[in-house]
Amino acid sequence: MARLAEVSTATVSRVLSGGKPVSPEVTERVRAAANDVGYRPNPAAQTLLRGSSRTVGVVVPDLGNPYFAEILKGLAAEAAAEKHHTLVAGTEEDPEQEYRSAIELARWVDGLLLCAPRMSTPRLREVAEAARRLVLINRVLRHHAVGSVVVDYHLGVRALCEHLAALGHKRIAYLQGPTAAWSDQQRQRGFRSPEASGLTIIRVPCGSTLADGREAVEEALTYKPTAIICFNDHVAVGVLSRLRELGLSVPHDLSVAGIDNAPMSAHTDPGLTTYAVSTVEVGRQAWSRFAPKPSTATTHIRGELITRASTAPPPHKSPRG
Repeated sequence: MARLAEVSTATVSRVLSGGKPVSPEVTERVRAAANDVGYRPNPAAQTLLRGSSRTVGVVVPDLGNPYFAEILKGLAAEAAAEKHHTLVAGTEEDPEQEYRSAIELARWVDGLLLCAPRMSTPRLREVAEAARRLVLINRVLRHHAVGSVVVDYHLGVRALCEHLAALGHKRIAYLQGPTAAWSDQQRQRGFRSPEASGLTIIRVPCGSTLADGREAVEEALTYKPTAIICFNDHVAVGVLSRLRELGLSVPHDLSVAGIDNAPMSAHTDPGLTTYAVSTVEVGRQAWSRFAPKPSTATTHIRGELITRASTAPPPHKSPRG
């Protein structure tokens, strides 16, 4: 450190913390000396000095769900471009764990993103007060400092109903999402649309995972539907797997459709009809709510119907009929 003999401790601190400007010559000497001794800055200390961690916290209900992985891909790319880090916590669809994770992360990060939060509205307001900035995906909260990015899922369900009705389907089972999911409520709005009029919609409790889809199939079949609309593509893949085990052919015996156009949807057998949403774009839009100026507006994102081989005209007789 001999090269720093004539440099004050305060000057070294300013260079290494990115504080007030220092001359290029002194900056080069300080950084060279730091490199010589293998110095690595303490992130916690830098946060205290700058008043900023340059980190965004993300809380998701299910880390195994590809929908959230794609959102993270879009967000993380935008954050990295702005020299920000991303901390991620999964909550296994547990609203209480979600709340605890959000409150803890809020202590350390500059901004907090909650993906499809399941916690109650009062708890969500507590998080909004604790966080420096809060952005929600697929949830809306009336709060002066909260912005949202939501997918118009009711339009997706309307499009799927119109598609299935045009094929001749009349009796459709809907495999519902998690009971605390705001986005499931938005999906169900679509069943009250004109496009769904004339259709018999049977709602079957399910969830958001592949295993949930597998487990819901037998109950759905007791209602003798000719088509199944799933909460998401992850559920639909589980449905396709279980139907195959039961000896039912899709779409010859039963049509199946999903929502979100997850990466695997084009590669299932048969390919999955779905309402396609750019989840990477959802992540990008969420980041835009953090920087450069926070926004409390709600951004609505629309998708498009993608028809594949999993939907066809109904059989003359419904399965198990």
